[in-house]
Amino acid sequence: MTIEHTLLSHTPALLPVVAQWYFSEWGRHVPGLGLADECQRLEVFLHDAELPLLLIAMDQGEPVAAAQLKFHERTERPEREHWLGGVYVQASHRGQGLAALLIDDLMARAAALGVREVYLQTQADDGGLYRRLGWEPLESVQHAGGFPVRIMRRTLAPR
Repeated sequence: MTIEHTLLSHTPALLPVVAQWYFSEWGRHVPGLGLADECQRLEVFLHDAELPLLLIAMDQGEPVAAAQLKFHERTERPEREHWLGGVYVQASHRGQGLAALLIDDLMARAAALGVREVYLQTQADDGGLYRRLGWEPLESVQHAGGFPVRIMRRTLAPR
């Protein structure tokens, strides 16, 4: 397995692929949201060398995973500006450490752009993978979908 990372802005033809992943995993549960909406939502990542970023893991030229660094996932705390989200690994590639590698690369890019704190929300109350990667739990809140999520934070070292 040879994994390389690329930004969506460098491979815009992959936007429909990533949109399908996200829609199948999360979007189909949102009333009124369609695949076209998911595609449109991802267009914000089609630029280079600035935030927000969408990083894609490629295995021998095929996309297999994605993760995002975006702005203000939760609006009730506007001071929490930068968020990790959209961490997705195809079922055939899960359990191989791809999410951790993708997140580490994304956090290095964030630090290089001057980001000092990144937040995320997860349904795993113990933090799961994210806790093992250095994220600290902050609080539990209610997701718009009606289920509890854990908010976590990671402080990045300046580069």
